Amino acid sequence: MNNYIYYRIFGYTATIVMHVTNIYFMIKGLKKEHFDDPNLKIFTNLQSRYFTCWTFVIQIFYAIIGLTCDILTLLNSGKKDYKLPKHLRGCRDTLFAGVLWPSTLLVFTVFWCLFLYDRDLIFPKFIDKVLNKTANHVIHTAIVPVVLWEVVFRPRAEPKSHLRNILHVLFHISLYFLVLAYTYIERGIWIYPILTKTFGNIYFPIILAILLLLKIFLYFLQWQLNYLVHGRKVVNKKTL
Repeated sequence: MNNYIYYRIFGYTATIVMHVTNIYFMIKGLKKEHFDDPNLKIFTNLQSRYFTCWTFVIQIFYAIIGLTCDILTLLNSGKKDYKLPKHLRGCRDTLFAGVLWPSTLLVFTVFWCLFLYDRDLIFPKFIDKVLNKTANHVIHTAIVPVVLWEVVFRPRAEPKSHLRNILHVLFHISLYFLVLAYTYIERGIWIYPILTKTFGNIYFPIILAILLLLKIFLYFLQWQLNYLVHGRKVVNKKTL
């Protein structure tokens, strides 16, 4: 039995409670007068199209999968040769490595770099009316300890080929770019001020290229961190 399993269960449970509680209070904090502000109305109506929202929803989904895997492992701990279902284990591995880890670090890095440089590029002050500091830190800061906890308490072997994970990285970011483009076609706006300011000049495609390259870099970074924490030994998948 993996000694880390109870730490992971705690982490998954805490992740779900944190995000669900935060979502509840964010919705509860919305007031009728907020919808009288045209900027806030656009923001609230398009929340599902923000990459940050995609990321914390994926964190909730991944935590549910992780809980399922570890509870199944505990329930079958008496069976010496028990293995998690192949597709469930594969979903867990790929979702974390190819989507959740790089997306989480991308959100944290891009948001806080732009926010500290000029918040109006990413998070205009009017949003403070519906998203307080606590909620802001939950969705832009606390998401990082969530994935670091997983790295620390779930040793993984680096795949011999990164192709499948990289394809998920590319698909996820490309799908999001399509959502941004669709929103512009549908509403005539870019939901991020920095894209509004740079649309039509050379900096616009450069920003998109930087986001893509940064996400790929962050994907590979996880394996270096995994080696730093657990060493370069091959991990027996039966303990995962």
